[in-house]
Amino acid sequence: MLITTGVRAARHSQSGGNGSVEQIIVGNPQGRVSVTQIAARAGVSIATVSRVLNNTRRVNPDIVAQVRKAMTDLRYSPRDPRPRKAAVGTDRKCIAIVSLGGPYRDWFEMPVMASVVAELTRAAQGCHLGVLMAEMPDPARLAPILRRPEIHGALVFIQSPWDAAAAAVLAEQLPVVRVMGGQFAPVEIDHVTPDNNAIGYLAASHLAARGCRDVAFLTTQPTWDLNKLRAQGFAVGGQKLGAKTTAYVVGEDAELTQICGPETRRSRGLAPLIDELVARRPHGLFVSRDEELGAVYRLLADHGVRPGRDIEVVSCDNENVRLSMLDPRPASIEIGTAELALRAVRRLEGRMRHPDEPPVRILVTPRLVLTPDASGNGAVAAAAGLET
Repeated sequence: MLITTGVRAARHSQSGGNGSVEQIIVGNPQGRVSVTQIAARAGVSIATVSRVLNNTRRVNPDIVAQVRKAMTDLRYSPRDPRPRKAAVGTDRKCIAIVSLGGPYRDWFEMPVMASVVAELTRAAQGCHLGVLMAEMPDPARLAPILRRPEIHGALVFIQSPWDAAAAAVLAEQLPVVRVMGGQFAPVEIDHVTPDNNAIGYLAASHLAARGCRDVAFLTTQPTWDLNKLRAQGFAVGGQKLGAKTTAYVVGEDAELTQICGPETRRSRGLAPLIDELVARRPHGLFVSRDEELGAVYRLLADHGVRPGRDIEVVSCDNENVRLSMLDPRPASIEIGTAELALRAVRRLEGRMRHPDEPPVRILVTPRLVLTPDASGNGAVAAAAGLET
């Protein structure tokens, strides 16, 4: 596990910020004023407005003046957020698991995410915390359940295409820890996630241990930060281990080459990518998520290419419901759901006790899970330090 501290937020700790400010204020005769309205009026992002209100980092004085003028124009008058307390008749605190940017039902359609939610619930209960589910399809509109006084903090999943700044409104109301996802920028709220760079590196290491010297990375979602990080880790791992690496991504944006390097093949669809991959015939393939494996296996089969015999395959998430339907079952990388959930809940407890601490990013170390078909023999697995 790796913990990194947000440098930007550390300045807040040194400068003695003014604490959090409630996101929606009654003070405009035409209705309530939100951070989103202020941001639109000032022509800046929600995150910038949040920084100005909470004094969490330096902001250009001209931008500060611009934001404050918008606040004046909108007759925004901040007040302290309501104190939180336990539910009536009990001393038990509650936390919310929040889906930001979409309904939480979407997460349960993804086995790995459903597993994370289950582990978060188990970890919270182990810490004597009640758990409620909430969703904020519009990140600018606070879910009513999160105004309840017994809710003391939130564990947040941010759906694509929203980024971490979307949590600014929620973070003004109560302590927040982001769970899962990837992010290149310094953290402005606590973030607990798998080490996606290490996932890519581990995949390259596994393929190299299997004797692969020409390896490929494939994803249908190259714009997700977590996949960018996995691609970079894979490229670095392949280079260090003496393997040639090529990335295959669904998308035609030229900027994708900046993510995966010059050896990047782009296409509008998965089928043309597999056509090109088969023509080049790499020795090993890392598919960024188990969810993509079914389609990849079918397209490889159309070309008469059999995983495990003609090409070594490794994926990520270790979703048994998907992997059990594949023959042969490939190796997969476990993101460490139980450890991730425990770290997230403990970090939220710490944030609730010490709201002014600088935010941190906690990276959970992944591990490779080999099936008998994928391990080949015990000597190979043992030499690589892997699990069977």
